[in-house]
Amino acid sequence: MNKKTILKLIKNELPEKKEKEVIAWLFKNPKRQRQYELLKAKHIAQSLSTDPGTSSPKRKSFTKNVYKYAIVLLAIITSSVVYWNYKSDILPIENSNAKIQIIAEKGEKKEFYLSDSTKVILNSNSSLTYQKHFEGSKRKVILEGEAFFDVTENKEKPFIVYTTSGMKIKVLGTSFNIKSYREDQYIETTLVEGKVKIIEDSTFKTVELNPSQKATYIKTKDQIIIEDVDPHHYTSWRKGKLIYNETPMDQVLKDLERTYDVVFKVQSSKILEHKYNGIFDNLSLNQILELFELSSPITFKINDKTEIEVLMKK
Repeated sequence: MNKKTILKLIKNELPEKKEKEVIAWLFKNPKRQRQYELLKAKHIAQSLSTDPGTSSPKRKSFTKNVYKYAIVLLAIITSSVVYWNYKSDILPIENSNAKIQIIAEKGEKKEFYLSDSTKVILNSNSSLTYQKHFEGSKRKVILEGEAFFDVTENKEKPFIVYTTSGMKIKVLGTSFNIKSYREDQYIETTLVEGKVKIIEDSTFKTVELNPSQKATYIKTKDQIIIEDVDPHHYTSWRKGKLIYNETPMDQVLKDLERTYDVVFKVQSSKILEHKYNGIFDNLSLNQILELFELSSPITFKINDKTEIEVLMKK
């Protein structure tokens, strides 16, 4: 692996498969990680100092200082925190085996790799908690909210996702999506590739999923429903697309609250009975509200930047 390839990783110019291969290679040697950190610092410094048309001595001094402070900053991060950063992603590095919690606030998503090279994309208003290095016979993580996992295969060490709602999903190597928000009435697990086993903690009820299947655990009924689905509909949020098919308005509004960091004040229970069909492909919130008004009996009144009233049309 050469310097040019590492620079492509830093600049997000590698295909996904190659990106994962490079990260796995970096993990095998602390010296390689250090090389990455230094190249990243230099890249940050160059980005900060880029200003065509400015070449004064004062500017040159600033550039040198930016580079110096970028190096110092990364050194501090390396020694005192327990992750490193690339393209807003978080990647564990050598240090004590501390517990890490990654949080994606409302209105943001986070993409990162675990120490076994498993890729995680965390949706808005979600968190993932895990040990920096997986010890023992299992790889355990705790999820609150929604995440997509592309798990690195290890038949000797299964990967287990514990939800805060009392479910656990056990896999060896596969890609799947889990939606498990504490306030929702259900937990959804959608399998893209491989095989997963879903275990309900209180009753030890177990089901297995095959690719293109979704398991929905209804909390109030203690019931698991399995159905064949198009996994794309349940994982498209990773690329900013929300897909709805006869989805209750209550759920649609919750998704929009998390994605756009707003609060909807529903003025009539009839609104929540409405079901919505549609696709929002990287649209702004205003564009989505306009589509709602064109295609449903619902209208909106924006009180401020974060609070929106939802009303039935007169």
